[in-house]
Amino acid sequence: MRIALDLDGVLADTIRVWLRIWNEERFPKLTYESIDTWDFWRKHGISESEFAGVFARAWRMWEEIPPLEEGLAEKVGKLSELGKVDVVTGRPAEERERVVLWLRKHGIGYERLVVGATDKVRLGYEVYIDDSPVVAVQGSNSGRLVLLRDQPWNREVRSNFYIRRIRSLEEAIRVLSGEL
Repeated sequence: MRIALDLDGVLADTIRVWLRIWNEERFPKLTYESIDTWDFWRKHGISESEFAGVFARAWRMWEEIPPLEEGLAEKVGKLSELGKVDVVTGRPAEERERVVLWLRKHGIGYERLVVGATDKVRLGYEVYIDDSPVVAVQGSNSGRLVLLRDQPWNREVRSNFYIRRIRSLEEAIRVLSGEL
């Protein structure tokens, strides 16, 4: 089984650093829960380039990005016992080194690191562990299993045969091992 494991919003809690940078310098002030759609920046009058620029700044501060949950290294290790785990992210290629450093800092092992993945479903993984509603819908439409990491920005996505909402990597492990 080939597993595509997303970075931002699944492993790395990047949005916390994004919010800190944004709220220190700009308006409107935002909270984690106010990011309730995938392209939340439009709703708040933020340009796509502003959003991306703050995200790039957050990754320049990679050492400050917390893991999304405790025990990531062990949990990813358990996933690797169930299949081949690649970290697959839309982060641009110029951020690859920072991503590698972040993964190393947190002891997260993987087979391959795929950066710049703009259309993840076309990569042909059997399982996607992601927080993107776009990946969830595309994966479902393609008959791929998507374990959708519950986040405020993907709550409008409904579970179905191919989309299973999870709240932790432990839940992902239980789904893939047939316990859930």
